[in-house]
Amino acid sequence: MVPVPFAGMPEPDGKLTNPRILVVDDDPLIRRQLQHLCEQQGYPADVAQDATEALGRLQERTYSLVLLDVMMPGRDGASLLQEIRRRWASIDVIMVTAHGTIRGAVEAMRWGAADYVTKPFSAEELALAIRRVFDRRRLLDEIQSLKDQLAERYRFANMVSRNARMREVFRLVASLANTDVTVLVTGESGTGKELVARALHEHGKRRQGPFVPINCAAIPENLLESELFGYEKGAFTGASVSRAGKLESAHGGTLFLDEVESIPLTMQSKLLRVLEERTVERLGSNERTHVDMRVVAASNRDLSQCVAQGTMREDFYYRIAVVPLHLPPLRDRREDIPLLVGEFLQRHPLAREKGIDRISEEAMSVLMEHDWPGNIRELWNVLERAIVTADGHCISHVDVGMARGGERQRLPFASANQPLREFVREAERWYVQELLKHFRGNVTQAARHAGIDQATLHRKIRDLGIRAAAFRHD
Repeated sequence: MVPVPFAGMPEPDGKLTNPRILVVDDDPLIRRQLQHLCEQQGYPADVAQDATEALGRLQERTYSLVLLDVMMPGRDGASLLQEIRRRWASIDVIMVTAHGTIRGAVEAMRWGAADYVTKPFSAEELALAIRRVFDRRRLLDEIQSLKDQLAERYRFANMVSRNARMREVFRLVASLANTDVTVLVTGESGTGKELVARALHEHGKRRQGPFVPINCAAIPENLLESELFGYEKGAFTGASVSRAGKLESAHGGTLFLDEVESIPLTMQSKLLRVLEERTVERLGSNERTHVDMRVVAASNRDLSQCVAQGTMREDFYYRIAVVPLHLPPLRDRREDIPLLVGEFLQRHPLAREKGIDRISEEAMSVLMEHDWPGNIRELWNVLERAIVTADGHCISHVDVGMARGGERQRLPFASANQPLREFVREAERWYVQELLKHFRGNVTQAARHAGIDQATLHRKIRDLGIRAAAFRHD
């Protein structure tokens, strides 16, 4: 088996795995009632009779939620709320109020309370409020987790390579990330041009802003202008509302122009003005709007040839190619394939669920020998299929679905000159032999993988004249 190198990846955040609630109310009857209702809903709850006791408990234990009375003797709930939000920003607060103090509760919402309930309240009302707050917290935690995973994916420490040309690319990405210089990323389809663009964004000063990708080849020429520049209501038939374009949407962030060679010449001149003046004029408007954005362009073509052929303006080319980055094809960096396989197995949720953490030497040899015309995208597709078919913790050459020499496995019996019955029989023979080879003659495992019962597979083996024992020491 070939061990594959893994990069570190944090587990999803589990802030609400065991949520605990603190009830703060000066009325002992209300305190007990609230505590009981929380515990009925499955949430352990502690109580405090005033602000001083509440602060002490908050320092001693971790809470997910505080049920806080607005009106209390001494320090009131509104004042305590502000301190909780300042010192424990991750703790949500639901204000508990009488009818006469609803205005105060609404004001408390402005200070950071997540919700409020009014006395008298039912168990259902309280349960709904708590569930609403926890659902919102879970959603925020999931969003933050996704942001963290996205940042982790493009972290420089994870951009590893044994290839000298790729290491130079990573060095340039690191040095360019905190600048606003326009970058042109070139390379064959599937080499990871958008990944480089996202890395530039995620590690730069604009990472809190939007990353706005647009595939210039995927949008019809007659729609590209409105997609990029936006339009005002009534600008053309069907423009029933005003709409911002991609250029405005990228304000404060990064605009990624993929397949930039597909932009028509007339549109290139308009984009050139945007890049020079950093202003945008919507269709149907005479007003120009300031846009503050970084631009990263990408192409799988040699754009200097596009200039020579007259399909790209020379001034537009020089404006987008301030710093060019070229990504080599995967066939020229085969030494990175084990690293890429390891990263993919670690990140793919099904691989993690099935515990797939290695690949056979034969399967790795197949991957190393293939020329990968689709580059990393093709490798990802092959590995994804292999993860689905793999039975056990290791990916085999059968799962990879390619023969030695890098060519896609061809059926040795495939011929249109054969009678259909003979073709089907030979196909079955080949399939059963591949199964037995993969599972080293273990009929039980082979049958399970094929989705048939063991007796049926034994019958097939006998009918096809195959000796399962011949594969047991393969």
